[in-house]
Amino acid sequence: MVKRILLITAVGVIMATLLLGGCGGKGRDKVVGRVGSVEFTVADVDRRLAELPPHVQQQFASPEGKRDFLDRLVEEEVMFQAARRAGYETHPDVTRAVEGVKRRTMIQAYYSADIESVVEVPEEEVVAYYEEHDEQFQMRARVKFRHVMTNTRDEAAAARARVLAGEDFASVARDVSIDPGTREAGGLTRPIALGDALLSAGMSPEFIEGLFDLKVGEVSDPLRSDKGWHIVRLEEKQEAGTKPLADVRDQIVRSLAPIKTREYYEVVLEDLKQKLKASVDEEAFQPQTRSEEELFTLAQDAEEPIKRLGYYGELILSYPDGEHADEAQFMIGFIQAEELGNYDAARNAFERLLEEYPDSELKDSANWMIENMGKETPPFDDSDIVAPG
Repeated sequence: MVKRILLITAVGVIMATLLLGGCGGKGRDKVVGRVGSVEFTVADVDRRLAELPPHVQQQFASPEGKRDFLDRLVEEEVMFQAARRAGYETHPDVTRAVEGVKRRTMIQAYYSADIESVVEVPEEEVVAYYEEHDEQFQMRARVKFRHVMTNTRDEAAAARARVLAGEDFASVARDVSIDPGTREAGGLTRPIALGDALLSAGMSPEFIEGLFDLKVGEVSDPLRSDKGWHIVRLEEKQEAGTKPLADVRDQIVRSLAPIKTREYYEVVLEDLKQKLKASVDEEAFQPQTRSEEELFTLAQDAEEPIKRLGYYGELILSYPDGEHADEAQFMIGFIQAEELGNYDAARNAFERLLEEYPDSELKDSANWMIENMGKETPPFDDSDIVAPG
């Protein structure tokens, strides 16, 4: 039985290799999967694979991987057909989701084709940006050179003699240089800016700085770095300065394009609003202003102290000169002191009453609360009672 399973598996892998492993011509039309009347060809599998991100495609690159991907396509089709048979094609959740995708796709397509793609950044704005932001386009001095690195000065001198005798510098570098980073390239380095270092050769920034004294094409005397001895031939030298506009034009356009697109979008949007008669109710969702009496009644009827504080606070904010404003201010202090035990907040509330409503009939009560809140009630003494005579 085990041998039979292994044989079937082996045959399956072979078939996957034949059917999916780089078929060409008529082989791409070969049907390799089926669900009812729906067929999958090699071309279908390749097309669906091409729709995946590159890193995901790699997971199915092998023949076995393509066979697994085909299984997933068949599984997806089976579930799709089952859902359609069960009536989910017209299910409210499905139609709503499909409509949402359709709307977003249409909006994106319209924005891309009718707004984004028609916006152009005028050349005069590109030039103006370049002139006003020249600090963004500064470049350091750079050199590009070939070098031969050796262990000793004598070896470097010998390499220099070969070059001066007419031997190709690159050939000498490949023959004797001990720098693994540049040897196979004939000692050629990438462009190196002033202040940088060629780390693979152990060169310090000071070493690079010294190369700027050479002329292009000149072969140096043996020079020492922290990794060995070198002879250097300068290939290119570029002085510090501002990058040409031609080199940074695309960069500037990419920076300005979103701004210009947004400006154009605002113009198009306003025009479309006019054409489509779009309107917004400016009064919609505005908070409703409650009357002073309503707020005072709500505060008196509320059982929770926090809610009462909210209503009293809203009353004072909305009707600072109202009939109940001073009483609301007093009640804020009273609730803070007697119910919440927050004497600092209570004191602030009472002091505000005295400041904002100096003629209030509650000012004496506010002063008494400031002086006595938090103190213990004196014990009852029978001697204080005077018997009737």
